[in-house]
Amino acid sequence: MIHMLPDPLLELFEADTAELPPAQRARHARIASLVHADQVQAMTVRTASARFAHAHQLNLIDFQVLQTVVASRGADRTATPGSISEQLSLSASTLTSILERLVARGLLVRERDSADRRRISVYYTEDSARLVMDYYRHLTAAYDQAYGDLDDAETRSRVEFLSVLTECHERVAEQIDTETPARSA
Repeated sequence: MIHMLPDPLLELFEADTAELPPAQRARHARIASLVHADQVQAMTVRTASARFAHAHQLNLIDFQVLQTVVASRGADRTATPGSISEQLSLSASTLTSILERLVARGLLVRERDSADRRRISVYYTEDSARLVMDYYRHLTAAYDQAYGDLDDAETRSRVEFLSVLTECHERVAEQIDTETPARSA
């Protein structure tokens, strides 16, 4: 099922594309429906993640920091405050307080690099790995109901599609960074 744009967005879209030839307008309409479906999905993911986090006495951003640290290890790189801040668009001061809370709860460990005392590495604990895995179990069960009958090729196709959407979002973030003038300190 294609998610059609809600009326307020549809009106804006129609006004924005009024000068385009009909074939290009139709193409833009299809893509706009895809964008809207993606945004609805992103908001739903955020809501599910927030509810899971709250059920475990965390806020959403704390949980996202945990997921980022766990995923960093899986990507064969060590999480650092700088890499986490960049990935989640957090200020250094905001991340510092989040890391302090998560370290105090025993969900993360911070260590200074013995070779370069300025470098700090952030590691997850067994408790945080279990917590993230518990969330993935919930997601896996729900996805299994919707996609359990897919074969490997169909699954790979959907993963590739989602990877393309991720790349689109990364390009938009980079474009916004490029277009937005730096704030004065």
